Amino acid sequence: KWRSGSSAGAPTTQELEARARSATPAAVRPGGADLMDTARLLVPCEEDPTFLCGTLPVPLDRRSPDGRVVNLHVEVFPHTGQEAKADGAVFVTCGGPGCSITSGPKYGFAFFVLPEVAETRDLVFIDQRGVGLSDVINCPALQAGGPLYQSAAGCHNLLGDTADLYSTTDVADDLDDVRAAFGYQQIDVFGGSYAGADMITYAQRYPDRVRSAVLSSPAIVVGTDPFYSYAPEAMPGIVAGVCGRSPACAALNPDPTQSFAALAHSLRNDPVSGVGVDSAGVSHEITVTENLLSNFIMYLNGAHFTGPGEITPATTALRRGDPVPLLRLAADVDPADGFGDDLRSFSVGHALARSCVDGVLPWDKGAPPSARAAQYAAAFAAEPAFYGPISKQAWAAPGYHGFQPAPCIASSWEDRPMYPEGARVDGVPTLVLGGEYDLPVPESVARLATDVMVDSIFVSITAAGHDPQFWSDCGPELVQRFILELAAGDTSCADEPAGGWWVPGSFPTTVADAPAAQQTGGRLASTNTRRLATVAAWTVMDSVQHNFYITGDSVALRGGMVDYEPIDNGAQWTLGDAHFTEDVAVSGPITVIEDGSDVFDGEFTVTGPGSRTTTVHLNGRFLIDGADMTITFDVGGRPATFTVPAY
Repeated sequence: KWRSGSSAGAPTTQELEARARSATPAAVRPGGADLMDTARLLVPCEEDPTFLCGTLPVPLDRRSPDGRVVNLHVEVFPHTGQEAKADGAVFVTCGGPGCSITSGPKYGFAFFVLPEVAETRDLVFIDQRGVGLSDVINCPALQAGGPLYQSAAGCHNLLGDTADLYSTTDVADDLDDVRAAFGYQQIDVFGGSYAGADMITYAQRYPDRVRSAVLSSPAIVVGTDPFYSYAPEAMPGIVAGVCGRSPACAALNPDPTQSFAALAHSLRNDPVSGVGVDSAGVSHEITVTENLLSNFIMYLNGAHFTGPGEITPATTALRRGDPVPLLRLAADVDPADGFGDDLRSFSVGHALARSCVDGVLPWDKGAPPSARAAQYAAAFAAEPAFYGPISKQAWAAPGYHGFQPAPCIASSWEDRPMYPEGARVDGVPTLVLGGEYDLPVPESVARLATDVMVDSIFVSITAAGHDPQFWSDCGPELVQRFILELAAGDTSCADEPAGGWWVPGSFPTTVADAPAAQQTGGRLASTNTRRLATVAAWTVMDSVQHNFYITGDSVALRGGMVDYEPIDNGAQWTLGDAHFTEDVAVSGPITVIEDGSDVFDGEFTVTGPGSRTTTVHLNGRFLIDGADMTITFDVGGRPATFTVPAY
């Protein structure tokens, strides 16, 4: 849970894998052998025999088959119930484009999102052509983050006459081949993000073969803005929402929207340069621009919307002459870090080939290079000067800093829309989920799926981000009920915030700058002592939050180590000389035992300001809506207690 970085309620991949290892192997589970006999291509997966693995060859060129094939990698989680034959199957792919469902996300579906459905239905996970283990597209220079447009052109050339054969229409036809091979008459389909396009396209092409569809944050491409202006326009609302729901942030920042707009304006005219130390302790020479703010920092959701949340108090700190919090945010998303080399999990080459054929682009895909460039320039000139508070020049930046123009402009591509604009699919019950804080696919875009899927219902999950089915228990509840009953039923759980969102009210440079904690008992303490209580708690909370998306040791805001270690039924963080302010150091461990109470508990040595040393006890339910963190230490030889909001 505490390593997921996505939800206070969702289990981690490690926990889900452990559940899989403890399950009955698929080859001997009731229903498993029947499925293996039916498909005649499945065997227990070598990596994890809880799943069945197989390969299905399909034509590479579906319009002009020439004997070349794509070997689709398919993994099946057979139904867990006692009936010999499943009631049907749920087909799941991964978004991106470029993401592999079998490289890890399958566990989230099998053991968190769809466990009740899996009692009676097989779960079928398919790596689309060109990703994961389905003859993955490998464009080394592009994958390594080489010069974008040159690398994109090189990838197109490497693909040769196959470059146009990875469209979503091809993916939809592949899915139907898998359906037919397994003998399912009708299937339920689940698509999140760009995979939502897989399932809308499949339903549009094969409506009679779809029993139901669930679309989570579906990335609608057909008929939408090629400049993606809806994302920067959504940013002020997300900033205001995240800060507004955190009592600490809301108390000290009455107008986050105005603060965000002012920061964008300031960075537009006066970028901030310096050395930013990321949460892993790596130093980055970096310049924070309006572009970096909008295209990178605002997408930093690794630990409960860290970017959109911390940007408000970081702006206040910057105005005070302290750039450290802003530089840390920038260092955590430094574009120079590239995409990573895990081709199995994500293929950048596939992302290029798929999106360039599918996408709506502001130029003729088949035009000569000079014509494409001129058409883009004309389209860009016609755009408004601002998308909300973000200037179009900052948002539509070239290269790896904004993907405008899209790297597709480097080559000629065929134009193969997913489905005709204005298409309507009747008779397929569809649940569309949106996340209130979703920036990659704002709710305004996700709702467009209901225009295509006529028999649909849209549900907004409060305070959830991208792929909202993973942000709380509400998503799985709604998804499973819809698949099993073909009705959404009571959706009121979606109105409850999907977790607690802790944002520090400020980034004080010293204890004197910090707000005072509320005293709840013991000997009456001075204002400075109450401020020390706040700093002690915030040092721990900030350190833990920024460690969420670090796989090993990390560092505190202004120096000092933060060590993470999994323990039985929980986790432990150990702080060593951790500084949230310049004049206070915190050392010691805090643990959380995941027994349903999720209580954080730890004892720390707090040094400063000056030579003062205090033993502090922290206890509370961090990131739980409505919870507090209690701080206890001696004041004048007698115990005193203080609280700060822990969400």
